[in-house]
Amino acid sequence: MKTILLIEDNEIMRENTAEILELSNYKVLIADNGRRGIELAVALKPDLIICDIAMPEVDGYEVLKKIKTSSAKKIPFIFLTARAEKVEIINGITLGADEYITKPYDGEKLLQTVVTQLCK
Repeated sequence: MKTILLIEDNEIMRENTAEILELSNYKVLIADNGRRGIELAVALKPDLIICDIAMPEVDGYEVLKKIKTSSAKKIPFIFLTARAEKVEIINGITLGADEYITKPYDGEKLLQTVVTQLCK
């Protein structure tokens, strides 16, 4: 069973996304903020990271920067965010995100993206 780290501060979005992933037979680790997400990524080395951008304490861009300079740097990273402006998408990809999905998202598209990233 593959393990996915979900970093999301919004409780409803976190629960819904985790449920979609768990129903597809993924083990889901939860972090409700960027700081905790970095700690879990480095300590537990999940197979994939899904991360929001707009979060208190440490935003998703900073999470990605920290992870890409850590022992977890090879873990595929997907931004899942409401920030849909082209400049933000380019920024996320330029920083090293493997995919960028905007909210509201389609569950099937999310699952397809997860499978694609896990099969790399």
